[in-house]
Amino acid sequence: MKMLIVVVLIVHMVSACVTTSFYKSDKLTAQESDRTVLLLPADVELSELTAGGLTEINAEWTAQAQRHIDTFLKKALSERKAQLVRLASASGDTNRLSKQVQILKLHGAVGRTILTHQYIPEMKLPTKGDKFEWTLGPETRLLREKYGARYGLFVYVRDSYTSAGRAVAMFLAAALFGVSLQGGTQLGFASLVDLDTGDIVWFNRLFRGHGDLRDEPGAEDTVKTLLENFPT
Repeated sequence: MKMLIVVVLIVHMVSACVTTSFYKSDKLTAQESDRTVLLLPADVELSELTAGGLTEINAEWTAQAQRHIDTFLKKALSERKAQLVRLASASGDTNRLSKQVQILKLHGAVGRTILTHQYIPEMKLPTKGDKFEWTLGPETRLLREKYGARYGLFVYVRDSYTSAGRAVAMFLAAALFGVSLQGGTQLGFASLVDLDTGDIVWFNRLFRGHGDLRDEPGAEDTVKTLLENFPT
C-alpha cells in the first residue's frame, strides 16, 4: 500500500505544475507589530542517485545547499518587507535544542502527509474534503514565546543528482528496451505557520527534474520558486 501511494504521488506530481500553493489567507495579519517571521533552519538533504536507483546522502553537498538556501531565504524575505527574526543557537541548551529538532521533524512529517492527502484526489481525507486544515500543534508556542515572532517559515528540500553509473543505466535502458528510468529530482515544500496556534496558514510545493542547490544561482531559483504566492 505504501509503495502504491508513492507511485501515485510521483505520477500526480510529474503531471502537475512545478509548484502549487494552498493557504488560509494570502495576507499576513494587519497589525504591523505582529508580522514578524521566524526563519527556521532549512531541512535539506542532497543525494546521489546510484546506478541501481538508490540514493546516497552527500554531506558536503548538503552543507553547501543549506548555506545557499539560508542566504537566499533571508534575501527573499527582506525583499518582501517581512520583519525577519533569526533562530538563535541552542548549543548548550539540550532541552531547547531537542524541542526545536522535534518541531522541525514534525513539520517534515506533516508536510509529506499534505503532499499525499491534499494534492492527490484519490488520497483526500473524507473528514477534510477540500478544506486546507493542517497544524503542527501547540508546541510552536515555545517558539512564539522565545522569539516574539507571530509566524514561522519552515522549508524542506530533498534533491538528488544522477551519478555517472545511473546515467549509463538510463541510456542503456532507453536504447535497448525503450524504458525510461528516473533521474535526479528536486522535491520541496515551504510552510508559513502561525506560531500562536501551530496552524499552517500557507503551503507551497515544488517538484521538478532539474535545479542544482550546490551552486548559488540554482539555490536562488529554488528559493524563489518555493516562495511563489507567499502571503504579503
